[in-house]
Amino acid sequence: MTLDLDRIVEIQAHFDAGRYDTVIARLSDPLPSNSAEWRLLGMAYLWSRRLPEAELPLMRASELGDAEARVEFGNLLRLQGRFSEAIRHFEAITPELTGELALRALRWWGTADFQAGRMAEGLERCERAWRGYMALGDDERIGRVTQTVAQMFVQMGDMPRARHLYGEALRLLPTDSTPVARLSALTGLANIQVLTGDFAGARATLAQGWQILEHTHALTPRAFLLTVEAELHHLTGDQALHLRTLQELRALVETTQDFELLTWTATRLADLYSRQGEHGRALEALLDLAPDAAHPAVTMTRGVLLRRRQHHAQAADYLNRALEAPGLGEGQRVRALLHLAEAQAAQGDESGSLGTFRAALTALISARDRMLYRPDLQELTNLVQRALLDPDLAPDIQLVLEKLAFPGIGDRAPTAAPLHLRVATLGRAEVERGGERVSLSLEGSVLTLAYLALNPGRTRRELEATIYPDRDPKTAGDYFRAVFRELRVRLGPEVLHMEGSPKQPRYHLGPEVHVQLDVTELREALESGDLPRALALYRGPFLPGLRMESEWADELREELRVLLTLELRSRLNRAREEGDLRRALLYANEFLRVDPYDVGVLETRVEIARQVATPQELARYVVELHRMRV
Repeated sequence: MTLDLDRIVEIQAHFDAGRYDTVIARLSDPLPSNSAEWRLLGMAYLWSRRLPEAELPLMRASELGDAEARVEFGNLLRLQGRFSEAIRHFEAITPELTGELALRALRWWGTADFQAGRMAEGLERCERAWRGYMALGDDERIGRVTQTVAQMFVQMGDMPRARHLYGEALRLLPTDSTPVARLSALTGLANIQVLTGDFAGARATLAQGWQILEHTHALTPRAFLLTVEAELHHLTGDQALHLRTLQELRALVETTQDFELLTWTATRLADLYSRQGEHGRALEALLDLAPDAAHPAVTMTRGVLLRRRQHHAQAADYLNRALEAPGLGEGQRVRALLHLAEAQAAQGDESGSLGTFRAALTALISARDRMLYRPDLQELTNLVQRALLDPDLAPDIQLVLEKLAFPGIGDRAPTAAPLHLRVATLGRAEVERGGERVSLSLEGSVLTLAYLALNPGRTRRELEATIYPDRDPKTAGDYFRAVFRELRVRLGPEVLHMEGSPKQPRYHLGPEVHVQLDVTELREALESGDLPRALALYRGPFLPGLRMESEWADELREELRVLLTLELRSRLNRAREEGDLRRALLYANEFLRVDPYDVGVLETRVEIARQVATPQELARYVVELHRMRV
């Protein structure tokens, strides 16, 4: 075995600077010839999260007697989710280790214990490692292990302690080196800010993280930063950015194969798809992406997916199994209890449901990561309402709801998360929910959505009489029930709100439903004189493919055509009077795009074209005029 010290020193310098690709390139040709080189190659793969490729070099270095390689091989087992193997490995090697390597092994051993569900043992080992690093006086390593302990306190729900530790880590970590370590601490701090509702603070901390990320190509820090951004978008109701962030995260974790990140991304992506009603896609994402189908978080998520599909008995089974499994984090445990309570109520087990909900409430009252549970309580409104009507539970649920309310809002019940809809009706019929296209099978669904956005507070009979006056009451009533059901299933139950008499309720869009309707935008653009925006919005008549007869749709279609053509005619006449004939010709063309059958404008266009258009353009305009006259 040869030992080229100069080569090792050079490669170690690249490794210390975070240039892992350079290390891998230098040690791939020629291949390592000693344990130090094999170790550096394995650790370069490990730190760049190319986990499958790290295994062989680290094993080779371990067999050659390299103690650091043995420690990092145990860390590799942990990162791959092979917790039992990692624990056995550390049990075997730690007694022979001394100094910093002994502390590093203790840290990774404790982390493996914690991830395997042995939380008390894991925290105790990591705290021992932490105290050992403090005795060594190495600030950078103290900062790293401080983060590990802080992450454990987050999992256990002790946010103040975790926040303090992340602050200590940032104070200890140098600013002129180890960007990955500082980035990890900033990510952890931002996560706590998100979970405690400090969204402004989280955005500021994330901005610092993205700045530091520019100085490293490491994938895992980017992935962890994306997890916090995804949670932020989820809790602030920006579903489009939430989905986009999770999709970007998925591409990263499928490359790194980090067990923890794969599990987190799989459960969050499945939860989002399920909330959007895409149940098959949710289960596919969960099972395809999660590295361990039996992991407690995956089991809990499957229970939630089943409950949303109304399979309550199966949902209860999965949720109970998750609650019985070691390793389920506190936040996941509370979510499992909430959804289990709803599944039990749906099966008629009222006493069991109230008991389960009482257990969830006990945790919620003292929870510091209060924002984490807000979406679930918003979803489980029936469960919340039952608790508000129960004398034993009402005081506690009211306290929780007050803690979950945004500052300045004293509503008793949690306000619904904003639902952002974009409804396109001009030249097409499309609905986007949170930036994602939603398919609606009934053509009356888009029509009804647009009508309620423009005319809130109508009874169903008024809706029937206005939109479908020629249908008999029973046919119209049956169709509206189908439309309302589709809107609630595809867009969410909060999309429609009823008030007034139960026999003759008045329908509104939900109080937190924000509709971006192109009809409204077109009217606003015309009122403000913004003709270019109006023309950009007008991609065709209002719901042009509507097969059913609707007097209201016909009248709105004509109103919009008239409004736009009046403005165009005014601009056309003004341009002609001012002698700006080229502009007048453009206005004429736009007018005829909106109303191609106006013979007067066709004639005007030919007159203008004789003065400013090319012979080819004039010939085309003359042909179109003659065709209309025939």
